[in-house]
Order: sequence, then C-alpha cells, then structure tokens
Amino acid sequence: MTEQQIAALLGAAPQDPEPPLRPGLLEDLIPAARRDLRRRRVTTVLCAVAALLAGAGVVLLPSAARQATPAQRPPGTATLPDRIAGYSPLTGSIADSPPGRAIMLYGYGNNETIRTYQSLVLGADGDAYRQVDAMPDRSGPWLLAPDGSFAVLSAPDRGITEVRVVDLATGRARGVPLPRAGGVIPLALSPDGGVLAYSFVDIGPIAGDLAMGVGNAIEQRASEHSELILLDLRTGQAVTTGVGPVAAAAFAPNGQRLAVQSRLETWLVGRDGRRLEQVMVPQGYGLTLRNAWSPSGRLLAVVPWAVEDWGTGRAYTLDYTRSGAVRTVSLAEPSALREGAADVETFLGWLSDDAVLGMSLDPFDVAALWSVPVDGTAAVVLSRFDDAYRCELGMQRCIPYEISVAGGLLPELAVRPAGSPDRGLWPAWLRLTAFVLLAVGAVGGWRLTRRLRRR
Repeated sequence: MTEQQIAALLGAAPQDPEPPLRPGLLEDLIPAARRDLRRRRVTTVLCAVAALLAGAGVVLLPSAARQATPAQRPPGTATLPDRIAGYSPLTGSIADSPPGRAIMLYGYGNNETIRTYQSLVLGADGDAYRQVDAMPDRSGPWLLAPDGSFAVLSAPDRGITEVRVVDLATGRARGVPLPRAGGVIPLALSPDGGVLAYSFVDIGPIAGDLAMGVGNAIEQRASEHSELILLDLRTGQAVTTGVGPVAAAAFAPNGQRLAVQSRLETWLVGRDGRRLEQVMVPQGYGLTLRNAWSPSGRLLAVVPWAVEDWGTGRAYTLDYTRSGAVRTVSLAEPSALREGAADVETFLGWLSDDAVLGMSLDPFDVAALWSVPVDGTAAVVLSRFDDAYRCELGMQRCIPYEISVAGGLLPELAVRPAGSPDRGLWPAWLRLTAFVLLAVGAVGGWRLTRRLRRR
C-alpha cells in the first residue's frame, strides 16, 4: 500500500470526536493497576518459595522412593557383585539411607598426596554402598557381624569407654559400655552376634605414642600386654578371662569355644573365659586374624607368625616376609599342616571346608576377591574392585583396606553381574551445598524477573 492510498483512507475516515471517558474511570484504573502489580509480585514470590521448598524436599529430606532401601527388602541368598564400584563423594551414610545387611565392611581410597578415603559397607542383597558415619575417613578396628546385620566399631588411636554397634537395617548406632576404659581391638563375634571377643590394653604406657600419632601403638602394645575380654552386646555383661596377651581369635561354629592366638601359642578358650587346651599347631604358624574356624568346625586356617622389634618393644604379628601361604590344620591332628596351601595375600573367611575367600592383586595389579582352594589348586576371581583412577583427583587407583566380611554368609555366597551402584542420599555437606545454591538461584531469579518487568 502506497503513501497516497494510506492518506486517502485516513481522509475518508469519520471525523467524529472520540466518546468521552466514563466518570471515575481514572480513579478506578490506578488502584486496579496497583492491585495487579502486587498480585504479580506475590505470585512471583510464591513461585520462588514453592520451587525452593520443592528443591529442599528433594535435597534435604529422604523421600519415600529413595528410602525404599535394601533395608526393607526381604533377604535371600547373599550375593557379591562381580565388579565393586569405585570411589564416589556422592555416597550417602548408613544413618541417612540404611543399606540392610552387608557382605563386606572395608576402607577404600588413597592418600599418597591428597587424602581421598571412605569407610564403606557393601550390601549383601544388592549394589548398596554406604559410608560408615562414625568413621568417614579412616578404617578399623572394626568387625562385621557373621550375618551382616550390624557392625562393631572401635578406635585405632585412643582409649575408649564403649564400643559402637551400628544396626545396618535401621541406621541407628548405640554404645555398649566397657568394664574398663582403654585400647580395644575387636577380634571376633559369636555366630549369633551376641558376644564380642576383644583385646583390651591399658593405654597409659603408650599415651605419649598416641599423642604423637603413632597409628599402630595400640596394636603393638596389645600383642604383648593385653587380655581377652568377652562382652555380651545385648546385656552389657563382660567376662574378663585372664587370657593374654591376645592378637587373634575365632569362634567355633557352635559359638561355645574360641581359638585364641597368644604370642606364638594357640589356645582353645571356653565361652565362659576358661582355657581349655593348647592347640599344638606347627612352629612358626598361628591363627589368621579373622574367621579362622572352618564352617564344619574341623579345620583352622593358619598363617606364618613371628616376633618383631617395633622400636618400642616386642610385637607378635603376622610374618609378612612369608605371607601369602594360608595353610590349614585339622583339630584332630593340629600339629601337622594339611597338604597344599591357599596362596592369597589377605585371608578373609571360609567359603567351604575346601576353599577360602581372599583378597589379592590380579595379573593386571587390580585388587580382586578370589575363591582359593586350600589344596593349592588354581584360584578363581569372584569380583574385582574398580580399577579406574578415581582417587587423588584422578591420579591414583583406590585401594581397599581392613576388609571385614560377614563370615556366616560366605558358604551361601553367590556371584552376580554388578548393577548400577545404589549410593543412597547424598552426604549432608553436599545436600547443604545444593540447598544453598538452590536458594541463591531462586532469589536471583526473582530479582531478575522484577527487573525485567520494570523495564
């Protein structure tokens, strides 16, 4: 349309004046506009608050879906994934997301230059990984119950007045008082989980070493100056046995006796704390540190032991110069080693009377869990730890430490393909950070919206 055509149309338009505004229109229009502006501001604020609350609910509160954890699933056959997931700072805690029964309690990480470390449990009924609240960045001394339902925690670097018992189904922790305060190393749990056998040591003579951060001071002192104590975790009653020093112990399958390593001697001790008889194992051998008694009750797993000078005194410890050869002795003839040896770096427990579970490196230097026949035949890899460089900002592989397994679940253990890791709720510090960022974003978005509307 040309300018002439537009001018012609405007000239042909009616020239009547506009109708007058109704009386009071301006007086009504200004308050209405103010009400509309207030309504828009309130709506913006309410939307921001709603978004903030919704985000807070997701970040801070355990939702029903995320709390439908393995703790609520009926237990079946205990399983082990064929690949154990790697280090992740997103792993939640036992208290926030109870994992249910566990097959393994272990430390995982590295600290050559930058400390990246977690204390974890691995669920026995799925791929549930949770951090141990009381020990987020260090391991042991600890024990996992034979049925995997709870964990017992001590402290490696100080005297304590109670041991902590963490229920893995509820996430709750309780303290069981000790008859005396001192250094405590948990050694064994009875098959029913009711009695804890631990090594007790007076920390007075090593207080200076502990103050200087000598990490193995309690362990070294206990190997030469400790006593075996039996503590009922249900009633809190303790039996002081007078048996000592003690460095390793294992309950029989019926729970009525213990095999105890005292210096370079092996003894059988009753549940009432009385010495029964000495087990004459071959010279230079002693009990493995965990789960030494076989499922049938006929065999004991033994490894080389030695006397060492740790600078502050003698210590009776595993002979690491000859480590790797786990041998077995029959209680019917304990003075003779059975033929064959299970070649494994760390003994963890018995899969059957014919095979043990152990941890060693595979041919590619990856930490792995093995089924190792006690007759010396070829071992089979059951599971490997994640071999990616996840620790120390991607500079190092993560390494497992201080592994404790649910010994009572091992004879029924099944290996399955690993699934997606269930890490539970994010750690509290991460949830708080996300909440703060969400709040800042909501406020910033509201202010930006106001500014744009003004323009």
